[in-house]
Amino acid sequence: MIKPAGYRINNAINIMKSIISFRFKNALTFIIVICALSIGFSACSDDEEPTTTTPTAKVLSNYFIIQDASLVQGAIPSNPNGRNLGQVSINANAIAGGTSIVSLNSQDNIQKLYVSVKGANSYYSITPTLQKNTIFDFVLLFSQNLSDPYFELQIAALFDDGTTSPIYTTRVTIISAGTGGLQISLSFDNEKDIDLYVVQPDGEVIYYGNQGEEIYDTITGEYIYAWGLDLDSNPGCYIDSINNENVFYPTEYIQAGTYQVWVNMYANCDESIPTNWAITALKAGQLVTPTYGNNPAIGVYPIGEPSNGIGSELTGALKVMEFTMTGITPQPTKIKKSSPLSPSAKMKLQSAGVK
Repeated sequence: MIKPAGYRINNAINIMKSIISFRFKNALTFIIVICALSIGFSACSDDEEPTTTTPTAKVLSNYFIIQDASLVQGAIPSNPNGRNLGQVSINANAIAGGTSIVSLNSQDNIQKLYVSVKGANSYYSITPTLQKNTIFDFVLLFSQNLSDPYFELQIAALFDDGTTSPIYTTRVTIISAGTGGLQISLSFDNEKDIDLYVVQPDGEVIYYGNQGEEIYDTITGEYIYAWGLDLDSNPGCYIDSINNENVFYPTEYIQAGTYQVWVNMYANCDESIPTNWAITALKAGQLVTPTYGNNPAIGVYPIGEPSNGIGSELTGALKVMEFTMTGITPQPTKIKKSSPLSPSAKMKLQSAGVK
């Protein structure tokens, strides 16, 4: 049945009122929500300042220590407009538990030397022992806990006239090496084949031609490197620029008795320049007290030092240190074998006349 026109008009008007009322209520709700959010954001911006993260200062002793130096809190003293420090020679690579000898040749007499790591809030202050000093060497003793892939070494100087140099900065890259309960390491400051030798209490010589032992792992069913020489740098003048050598022993492989440490210039790859070297021996991360020589032991091969391509016989090598280990846990009985020699080690043995 067709409704009267008046009825249909009134019904349409009622429907339109309902739609308008629904849309108004939803729009009002939307406006209220937006206003509430605006007030909330405004309150947050008024009450809370944006936070900034301050980088944690690096702890200098986590990188290295310098014997006979004073540790001073604060930024390293420097003058960006001052006279340059001079010529600095340092190994660009380091190993955890190793060393690096830093050699400085300045045109000016140095009253104090300042050494730090970029990002640290402290520095080492070194006073030269000579009254007039333009040539100065010092040794960095690296922590066994070095974990960064690299760090930036900073050096500045206070000259005799009271002025300060700008900061000299150089990157030092960390090379992976074993540490263990006993660690003997060698570092040198340019690219030559200088070899580290360790004579064990049982008389066995650990060097590039006898690098240590592997043990059989019953879990993996494989032989794993246990102890010995794990770095042999620049073999036969095939330059890798690592300039570090390292022998390590986990505690259970340390023999009781006297160890000897030797160094040898196997191949002088550039006789026109001298080479500074440093050797340290650490037990449980601390310097061993030697019965012969010094620890660290430091020296220099002068310009023109002849090459001495030897094997295990130590003829012409330099003994730098002896020390004694006591009270060590006996070595456990395990299946073991000598570590296989690298092609470069075999080449060096052949050149030395060792079959």
